Amino acid sequence: MVEVLDEKWVIIAFDEKGKKHISNPIRLKHLTKTTEMVNKVAIDSQTSNMPIFTWEDGLYKDTAIYFQVMTDVDDNFLSGTYTYEKMFQYYKLDNVVLNVTEKSPPTLMSGRNYGFTLMAVSEDNWVNLLSKTTFFF
Repeated sequence: MVEVLDEKWVIIAFDEKGKKHISNPIRLKHLTKTTEMVNKVAIDSQTSNMPIFTWEDGLYKDTAIYFQVMTDVDDNFLSGTYTYEKMFQYYKLDNVVLNVTEKSPPTLMSGRNYGFTLMAVSEDNWVNLLSKTTFFF
């Protein structure tokens, strides 16, 4: 682990199974604009067959895009999507601008716990807000 003392632009690169992954540039703002870690997510799982997630911005109002990750009870990845809106319904893609899910995600089973993680990301790829919650479907 490298300790970063100054705010600067960085690129993250790593190898996975022989493939090199390189991130978009990220502006580190860990000194002047720390990531807010609070639960700003409301979950409605009663009005439709799949849960609807809505949220509000936190302290910072310069969010450009929202990243949503769904996981099972063991924290296994189910889906990853980006929206410009402060709303996402699993697994309805009407307002999704980027879908990083490789396969069709499983249908959620009633009577089980799931995880939802939200990241509000600014134009320079800094995570303004991180919300992580579990819910019973």
